[in-house]
Amino acid sequence: MSAYDVIVAGGGSAGLAAALSASRHGARTLLIERHAQLGGAGSNALVHTFCGLFHPNVSQGPRWLNPGIPIEIGQRLMKMSGQTEPDLMGRVYVLRHEPAALAQLALDLCQQEPLLTVQTNASLAAVQRQDDAWQLTINDETVTARAVVDTTGDAAIARCLGSDLWRTASGDRLYRPAYVFAIRGVTGTLDASTRLQVAALLVRAVKAGTLAKAALGASLRSSPQAGEVFISMDLEAGGADWDPLDPAKVTALEQEGKDTTQAIARFLRDQHPAFATSEDPILPVHAGIRESARWLGDHILTAADILSSRRFGDEVALAGWPLEMRETARGPKFRYFDQPEPAGIPARCLRNAAVPRLFFAGRCLSADHEALASVRVMGTCLATGQAAGRMAAKA
Repeated sequence: MSAYDVIVAGGGSAGLAAALSASRHGARTLLIERHAQLGGAGSNALVHTFCGLFHPNVSQGPRWLNPGIPIEIGQRLMKMSGQTEPDLMGRVYVLRHEPAALAQLALDLCQQEPLLTVQTNASLAAVQRQDDAWQLTINDETVTARAVVDTTGDAAIARCLGSDLWRTASGDRLYRPAYVFAIRGVTGTLDASTRLQVAALLVRAVKAGTLAKAALGASLRSSPQAGEVFISMDLEAGGADWDPLDPAKVTALEQEGKDTTQAIARFLRDQHPAFATSEDPILPVHAGIRESARWLGDHILTAADILSSRRFGDEVALAGWPLEMRETARGPKFRYFDQPEPAGIPARCLRNAAVPRLFFAGRCLSADHEALASVRVMGTCLATGQAAGRMAAKA
């Protein structure tokens, strides 16, 4: 039986930051990830923009919001892609990145930490308290740790421990999932005019029955890599019947995404000159799930906390992204801060007194449905993961 000081479950943005933070604070740390590569949605779901890294007051130019690992990773990604500053999109700054580069950076950072062990393709089967330690069953092997951090995105450890520790929204309110794909070999510049042309083509094709209705939600964004375009689609996923914890429904969602992707790629190759010589689309490992289950902590962060820029005496991270509501596939509805100042995220949102030495961060931290629309983005996940890893090491 292998023993560690800290086990981090989930290798996305929050899990990566938690594992780096715990090991850098002297804890022998195991990071487990169910997929073959680290990076979470930023690599496996091809989510190609880091949101939440910068201060919400854009009038003073881009300013990093959370110190430490969020800045470290943000700066490394900018250097790798040759960018000198993030992109201003309306009232927020975002950092474009190449998903494959993020996966490689995540691996490189982990390999530089002598106290950190990474296990990919790891299936978490069971979690239980055993005397004064946590015992996890991973790929039929039992491992123990003094402290555990859940950054699985869907509160997998909470769902193992009991129904009184987690919650989820109803299917009709859950934020709609995204399906993102990339197309390479695109010529010209993806400017506003080109995006409008493509959008008009897709609308006409849907009305004519050439493309499925899901294509209406497609949006285009250029990659840091020349000739590459990312296309994102929000999918209704069955509306009120959507359940991201149901494998069969997730499989159906991803099949819809694949079918629509192939149809859009063929259509654009035939109908728009910029795509005439484009390659076959690059598909994600999985769809981008924006909301599933989340922990109930000692404090539940609310939309009012975010919008009022509330600060806390025990805050461990800052939220700088507005509430990005995506309860339908018709695009986001933004609710901005009452004033352009960040909100605090207290340590109480990353723990529950009923489960000592167990912490949670990222998309499954303790927040209500509306507040999650802000804190679920990858830049904020880096910050809460960093805090949870530090808390676990000190525990």
